[in-house]
Amino acid sequence: MNAEIAEDILRGVKNIADFIGEDERSTNHKLATGRLPGGKEGTQWVASKTVLRQHYAKLTGFRVA
Repeated sequence: MNAEIAEDILRGVKNIADFIGEDERSTNHKLATGRLPGGKEGTQWVASKTVLRQHYAKLTGFRVA
């Protein structure tokens, strides 16, 4: 896997929750209901830092650097 791509990927609800500043339970719920962009690799949730930033920028109207 390309190092740049690997650096962008968050694996596991805890890492995703830490990145977005929310608790694991609500993060898991948002992922499971499609309110947060992510997918499952086997049984583990994975998400892209870039896509999460874009998601929150869209919600808040902030520009993403």
